[in-house]
Amino acid sequence: MPDDPGGGGGDGPRDPELPAGRRSEHQPLHGRARREPRGAARARGLPGGVRVRHAEPGDLGRVIALATEVIGAERAGTFIRSYAERHHLLVAEENGEVAGVLAFRTDWFQCTFVGLVGVDANLRRRGVARALYGMVEEISPSPRLFSSTEETNAVSIRMHTALGFAPSGYIDNLPQGYRELLFYKRLRPASAG
Repeated sequence: MPDDPGGGGGDGPRDPELPAGRRSEHQPLHGRARREPRGAARARGLPGGVRVRHAEPGDLGRVIALATEVIGAERAGTFIRSYAERHHLLVAEENGEVAGVLAFRTDWFQCTFVGLVGVDANLRRRGVARALYGMVEEISPSPRLFSSTEETNAVSIRMHTALGFAPSGYIDNLPQGYRELLFYKRLRPASAG
């Protein structure tokens, strides 16, 4: 939803500590943002030699290629660049090569929403997606994490269940012609510090 001019919203309850009106682009929605994990936390649950980190400009070619497999060439470039500009793009790297990508946003109804996950076809079922989700859970400023997949994507539905997500509804009438299933996971509150 990079072209969503409202950037999320909704009329649900607001965090009482949030200032009224518009926040700057880098001001967290829910008090202090979580700190980026260091050292071993970056590689927890990954095959040997793999780490998760924020995407860098040199990663964009490979990241766009992975995104193209998920959302098509006509959308991938614009989609990925918009997430990269907001520093909401994570990559899993193995031996210096990008093996997976996760794009997220933190302004979706004051929640964190995963908009895209893509893993190299040769590295699937090895914990790469799990590690990407683990990182977004650690850095999410919100205790509410949402994700989605098409109703026809049985592999993704099983993955969300295995990662502890619960079904949270669906969206009809989208351009792809399939129902988009929403998943929800409650995270531990961010630690003060």
